[in-house]
Amino acid sequence: MSATAGFSEQSAAGGWRYDGIAKAFHWLVVAMLVVQYSVALVLGLILPKSAEDGLAAWHFAMGSSILVVMLARLAWRLTHTPPPPPADLSPGLQLLSRATHWVFYIVLIVLPVLGWFAASAHGATVRLAGLIPLPLLVPKDDPFGKAMQTVHPVIAITLLAVIALHISGALYHAFVKRDGVLQRMLPGRNFERDGKSA
Repeated sequence: MSATAGFSEQSAAGGWRYDGIAKAFHWLVVAMLVVQYSVALVLGLILPKSAEDGLAAWHFAMGSSILVVMLARLAWRLTHTPPPPPADLSPGLQLLSRATHWVFYIVLIVLPVLGWFAASAHGATVRLAGLIPLPLLVPKDDPFGKAMQTVHPVIAITLLAVIALHISGALYHAFVKRDGVLQRMLPGRNFERDGKSA
């Protein structure tokens, strides 16, 4: 049974889960981030310098794609109510969970935009999904854009810390609380109020 406008659904046993679209957005962004960080942090270290232009183009393409997906995900989140937190979760942890959730949205939208500024100041064309050329946001060698070349990687590393916090929270719910919160986002799983999945 649908609970609201589609972001959360209620199972036959009375539990709550994220709907398929919300789950698809979540895991798509996870996959894109794995690819993006692999390109930026791993392949850049092991591939020869001659591959830098190709890696940069791939990085720009993936970053712009993440921006589009996150804007769509934000639109879905603002128009669909997520499942409620477990009733026994403390107010402090509920606040931390909400704060982490919104930090993800903000950073994953702002970070690609800053990268776009940085690429523009470098004179590079960002292509959405590697296909559609996007306009330069600032002229080449623009001071603000050049500054973003320093700010962008700092925020990217900060995002890793937020991801670690998010994973820690998921593991806390899975192995300490055992309240089924993690299962709500897993594909094909329902969340039951007694902490069991159906």
